[in-house]
Amino acid sequence: MTARVDGTARVALVNMGATPVRATAVEEALAAGVPIAEAALLAAEGASPPADANASVEFREHLARVLVRRALEDASG
Repeated sequence: MTARVDGTARVALVNMGATPVRATAVEEALAAGVPIAEAALLAAEGASPPADANASVEFREHLARVLVRRALEDASG
């Protein structure tokens, strides 16, 4: 989900659109110095997750925010 390259975060999400999408709002927030927990709240911004038998749109958006926060916290620690 995330990788650190020269101190910058890159965040990509799957199952949030027809193809994998970059969470550029998260990346930009982190670059501006926003704390990880706040930046992760932007994970679903600009995504169009599908609703299907496995998950609703709202659940996928919530899951993206939670998993991005966890991944960023792991990557920073």
